[in-house]
Amino acid sequence: MATLLRPVLRRLRGLRGLPGLLRIAAEMPLRARSDSAGAGPLYSHHIPTSPLQKALLAAGSAAMALYDPYCHDMVAVLGETTGHRTLKVLRDQMRRDPKGAQILQERPRISTLPEGSLGREYLRFLDVNRVSPDTRAPTRFVDEEEVD
Repeated sequence: MATLLRPVLRRLRGLRGLPGLLRIAAEMPLRARSDSAGAGPLYSHHIPTSPLQKALLAAGSAAMALYDPYCHDMVAVLGETTGHRTLKVLRDQMRRDPKGAQILQERPRISTLPEGSLGREYLRFLDVNRVSPDTRAPTRFVDEEEVD
């Protein structure tokens, strides 16, 4: 399978960051959203996309992520274009829980992490791999601000 995909992936390799697919997607007409907001941006970095555009972005980013798993921007775009249903389920679960609803409303910044907690281990992982949550590109393709 990898042998069959190698020529395609080699061509996609030159599209680091998907500028080619983004340019194609940007030229496609946008499908009007079902709500009254229209097809405009929903938050500062939002790029409105149609289902076809999302499919193109998902396919391109999946191919690039398979070719180079360290290409974190492609992994992020794949998650943004394919994870909408899961993000909505998580958001709805948080809304039903009093603490979750409070977190969604306040959007707090976490500054202290107790030793042995999941958060502390996550921080240790980030330190070992020399990355930070801030190195992730802003969410662009999620069509609901609350689930970005």
